Amino acid sequence: MALLPELPAHLSAIQSLLDDCTEHDLSLINVYIVERAKQQQADSRAAHMARFKPGDRVCFEDKHGEPVEAIVIKPNKKTVTLLSYAGTKWNVSPELLEKVESPDTSRQEPTPLSLVQSDKSGSASISSIGRKREWIGGLIDAPRFITDEPGAPYRPQMFMWLNDIGQVIRIELMGPENLELDLPQELEMAINEPAIGPAGAPSHIRMSDARHIEILKASFPSIHFECAPTPELARLQSIMQKDMALSKPMTYSATGAGAEAIGEFFDAAALLYRAKPWSLIPHDQSLISVSIEAMGVKHAALSVIGQMGQHFGILLFDQLVQYERYMLMDDALSRGVEPDSPPHTFLSFDPAKEIEADIRKDISSHGWKVANTKAYPVLMAPAEGRTMRPITPRDITLFNTLARSLVYALSNKDFIASHTGASPTRIEQTLQTDSGPMTIVLEAPFPYEQVMHENGASDSLFARLITMERTSDEMDWELHDALSTELQDKYQASPEAKAIDVAASVSTLIMSFSFNYLDCTVATLRPVDLEQILYEIIPQKVMMPASEAINMIDDARAFFSFLKRAYQSEHADRCLSILTDDAATRMAAAMKNPNLFGMGKSALSEGTGFPFDLPDFPPELPGPSATKPKPVDSKTKKKQRAATKKSRKKNR
Repeated sequence: MALLPELPAHLSAIQSLLDDCTEHDLSLINVYIVERAKQQQADSRAAHMARFKPGDRVCFEDKHGEPVEAIVIKPNKKTVTLLSYAGTKWNVSPELLEKVESPDTSRQEPTPLSLVQSDKSGSASISSIGRKREWIGGLIDAPRFITDEPGAPYRPQMFMWLNDIGQVIRIELMGPENLELDLPQELEMAINEPAIGPAGAPSHIRMSDARHIEILKASFPSIHFECAPTPELARLQSIMQKDMALSKPMTYSATGAGAEAIGEFFDAAALLYRAKPWSLIPHDQSLISVSIEAMGVKHAALSVIGQMGQHFGILLFDQLVQYERYMLMDDALSRGVEPDSPPHTFLSFDPAKEIEADIRKDISSHGWKVANTKAYPVLMAPAEGRTMRPITPRDITLFNTLARSLVYALSNKDFIASHTGASPTRIEQTLQTDSGPMTIVLEAPFPYEQVMHENGASDSLFARLITMERTSDEMDWELHDALSTELQDKYQASPEAKAIDVAASVSTLIMSFSFNYLDCTVATLRPVDLEQILYEIIPQKVMMPASEAINMIDDARAFFSFLKRAYQSEHADRCLSILTDDAATRMAAAMKNPNLFGMGKSALSEGTGFPFDLPDFPPELPGPSATKPKPVDSKTKKKQRAATKKSRKKNR
């Protein structure tokens, strides 16, 4: 055996011991030596890694031997992620890095070439080389709900400060017990005790809330504040949401409800599935009002889905306005905008193959019953910001009560008939639950007049338009004309109409065309529908000089502003959002385009002009239904109406 070179005394002693070891002993010792060497390397790397923290300034040499200065973004397992001042991202071994100590600019005297300005913290606002340091501050929603505290789960807000390289340097969580925020103190702490990087004040701060800026200006006069959008915070919230949000259903055991209460919920859900409410309720806009005083539920809006033969279930919205926002989600998608789902809770019935294995195991282990393998009940609660609220014992009790009551109501012929224009029906039941007796009231159709009046509507016109649209399979021309005429009179007398100098109103055309051509009323008109009226139907049907487009858009803005104020209309608010500065230009171009003219209009026009002089604006626009198509027989209208309503089924 080859002898090792002369060794220190302590290694010679080890060598003599090794000479007496068997082959098996040496094999075990070899494994130990290899692992020990790896551990020492890891310890050495960790020691080097511990020298750096996010925000530190470092330097190293690239593969060409050129020096690079950068900021530490985050330590990894074997490397450190850096961002150079040129904007390049690097992953470098910590052994190759040298820390660059930041100068104490707070003690430097300003020179003619320096832009150093000190605020009350005594720290420099801009470094001695004059680099702008812009921070960003504002509120975002937390990506998860708080569930480990007494009371119902809640979603807190977070006030965040980002430094000039996008690092989060301070977060303050705002929950039910912490609604007021001392903004000057928060900024002071971010400046003096940042979570990452060196202390020091920024030169600029950008925030989207003007109120926050006004509060901070007095305490920090040397910092330049700008009120502007903060997309960086929106991106950060999206990243946090993706990484941390609850994205799949909870197991029922994890809800905190008792096994017996969950079992009752499963029994009620199975009864509801067998009752097939989607085969009895005509469409998903046939809303039912739900009130349970003991649970604080008053006129919640219940929608039954599944009329198209798929996605069976029920959706419950705490308020009518949330349902109307939900109905606008498909409009946002059609215009390329990612919509946010308003808060609601839904119970769907899904096949076993689509249920998470741990949820199926949870159900099976407790012996909870389902109607069949295609009808596993899934209870979920979408919240603002594309996140999920945790299901609570209250949800279990609520949907147990709701399912049982709805099954009973569906056996009432008057209740079913009320969804298609018959007299309103009110059903009241008292049911025993795990929380004691619950009295639940179901009303059909939804009492729009009462609820909208309670929400601040000035009269019942909007409610009557919605009720007519959602409870009748036939187009009631006379009723629509009467309601539209009354609504038009109220608009003309409104401050919004009086504030503009327009000879005639385009609101009549909007109401007429929405009902006659788009199968909706102005109360449920979506932005995509309004665009079709302004840029397609009016240019096709109406003889009017293109120069009037600017007046028509001004009048449309005033009209929808009136509807928003008088009826708290979510639809009117969304329609206002598309009446932007370029709307008049776009409409004028459409009105001059002969390719858009209808047959009648083309016959009266020559090229892009008219063969006779038109007044600046027709003295009288056609009445609400003057442009309606030739009436068809009642049976055909009913079929068309039902088909259109069914086609509004949303992707859920």
